[in-house]
Amino acid sequence: MRISTSMIYESGTAGMLDQQSALYKTQQQMSSNRRILTAADDPAGASAALRVSQGLALTAQQQANQQAATSTLQQSESTLGSVGDLLQSATTLLMSTQNATFGAGERNAVASQLEGMLHQLIGLANSRDGAGGYLFAGYSETAQPFAAGAGGVVYSGDDGVRQLDVAAGRQLAVSVSGSDAFMRIKTGNGVFTSTANGANTGTGIIDSGSVANPAALDGHAYRLAFTVSAGVTTYDVLDVTAGSTVSTGNAFTSGNAISVAGMQLNVTGAPANGDSFDAKPSANQSVFQSLADGIAALRSTASTGTRYSQVNTAVANLYQAQDAIGLARSSLGSNLSELAVLGSAASAANVSQQTRLSGIVDLDYTAAATQLASQQVSLQAAQQTFSKVSQLSLFNFLA
Repeated sequence: MRISTSMIYESGTAGMLDQQSALYKTQQQMSSNRRILTAADDPAGASAALRVSQGLALTAQQQANQQAATSTLQQSESTLGSVGDLLQSATTLLMSTQNATFGAGERNAVASQLEGMLHQLIGLANSRDGAGGYLFAGYSETAQPFAAGAGGVVYSGDDGVRQLDVAAGRQLAVSVSGSDAFMRIKTGNGVFTSTANGANTGTGIIDSGSVANPAALDGHAYRLAFTVSAGVTTYDVLDVTAGSTVSTGNAFTSGNAISVAGMQLNVTGAPANGDSFDAKPSANQSVFQSLADGIAALRSTASTGTRYSQVNTAVANLYQAQDAIGLARSSLGSNLSELAVLGSAASAANVSQQTRLSGIVDLDYTAAATQLASQQVSLQAAQQTFSKVSQLSLFNFLA
């Protein structure tokens, strides 16, 4: 094989370029502290690193969602806590008027105070989150959900409950439906509601009642119709739904329980002739309407017994509203507790993934430094050798 001068030069140059390329790659690895700079460096390692990096990105997104969910849930929970406190205060005020020492002027003063609370309640129901969205509007978070009108407070949101992906396969609710929390609240004791006829003239007062026998409940509306004759008070039990009379001439004793179709009612005071009280299945009513009913009762010119009964009904409805708010708040608190657990798990997963990725792509700096020094010596030797070889010529040996 003939070795030409050009071949010597090309071979020497190619060798030095390869060594320079290897040296440059080592320098890049050391400056970036990464062993794998391209997939060609380690195809299997690069593939594993890609999978771990994707896992890290997913974990990071879940952690961001967890932070957003925590912020929204905390604000919603705090707002519902304020709503609960306000309803408790309103209930206490209403109950304080149930005594003979309160005159019309004092009742009107309390009613004015309750009106302020009603406006405050609407404001709380229209609270926004940190991004400007309404907390209790469902999916329609950009539109104000509650507005006071001539017929009372109306809800323009929807029943949607917003959710976020906070972990693998876990979507967590970060809101509560405004309709469930504020609008669809059972009246009375949650099973039935008792009311006094607005035209009553006696001092009879009915309580909110209780369920004595769940199996006997039939979903009908009933009426207690009182008769006073010769100083003796009796009452008839009428099935309003069926349009029939259940019993007549029942002896009445103030405070004694009256049982009707699984319901137990208590009427105190002295009903007048022709007075009546109704018990009917609970219906849905907004917390705003329940508070408005309490205000109307305080300003009513009806008899004392009727007004007391109306206030009792409003108080019972507000108790149901407090239960609904408490249930919604409990749900948010449960989600916050779950988020705390998921947050710890996500942090641990992030650390584990970071450690695994580091093991795949990070550089052994000590080994790389040794390799760099060796490559530098090899390159210098190659350069010096090439310099001497390139100076050799046949003429150097001709005399």
